[in-house]
Amino acid sequence: MEYRIIPMGDIWQDGTVCIPKKIISSYIKMASEYQLKALLIIMNSDGISDSKSIARALGCTVSDADEFMDFWIEEGVLSADGNAVNPAPQNEISPKAETKEDTHPVKAPIKSLPLPSLSPKDIVEVCRDNEELTELLRSAQEVLGRSLSHAEQEMLVNMVTYYGLPAAVVLTILHYYKTEKAKGKAIGTAYINAMAKNWAEEGICDLQSADEKLKTLEVSDRLWDEIVGLTGIRHRSPTIKQRETVKRWSDDFSMEMIALACDIMKENADRPSLNYIDKVLKNWKKKGISTPADVKADNEKHERSKKKDSGDIESTYDIDEITKKAMFNENYDI
Repeated sequence: MEYRIIPMGDIWQDGTVCIPKKIISSYIKMASEYQLKALLIIMNSDGISDSKSIARALGCTVSDADEFMDFWIEEGVLSADGNAVNPAPQNEISPKAETKEDTHPVKAPIKSLPLPSLSPKDIVEVCRDNEELTELLRSAQEVLGRSLSHAEQEMLVNMVTYYGLPAAVVLTILHYYKTEKAKGKAIGTAYINAMAKNWAEEGICDLQSADEKLKTLEVSDRLWDEIVGLTGIRHRSPTIKQRETVKRWSDDFSMEMIALACDIMKENADRPSLNYIDKVLKNWKKKGISTPADVKADNEKHERSKKKDSGDIESTYDIDEITKKAMFNENYDI
């Protein structure tokens, strides 16, 4: 049977909303019903809305609304409070994972291509010939304590067949997801799918390396909570990119220096900005500044140079330049 839109009638009287074709061609299967509905609400509100309005329209909690939106943020469709995630362009290969000192193998980066779309029939056929997948879906239901949606089944199957993760490692990720949700974290399926991709690229292919990674995430969570407290940014679960950024900060600087960079940001930025802090810390690293005393000495040197009307010496942090780049997200991807 063929269906066509009726070009006239009451349905058109309130106007139309423009929807990118890719939303239909690429996300109609990948996104859940509520993720799609939430996006339509934003599009119908001239491209901007808030969690409370979305929750009211969908009849859900604000936390649930934030979770629906996390999917679109991770996909680079939406920004949240001015912060956007820029996904790698399709058909390009992600930057090569750094070699670690341990003996775990590092797999080649996975191409940033859309995950295969699997219909319910596809999933049944794949599981029919793969006992491991059948057991994975059954165990996943036990972990979550409910039946899996089609999107969740598709995601778990792709974690094994596309990313190449063992079922035991996938279940470890699922346990992490359930635990974080129980803590009230706004973590969605888009996040754990990105997490699976990240683990696959790092060569996490057994329970021992998965447990080690979870310990690293615990440290990262504590660090993120400290950053939230220092900066005053809206408290929500960090993206994979944000985790990598704050981890790099802690590798390069003490918490005292990170706190100092946060103070500089708060004094000079109109609103909390991780990009601003990142620029300050990158400048310090470039100049070999590692202590508050180094910062003070460099600033005093800069002040002396200004009195001599010399522009040869650069300040520890160029406030105007940092503000400009942080505002326009120039050369950053946090």
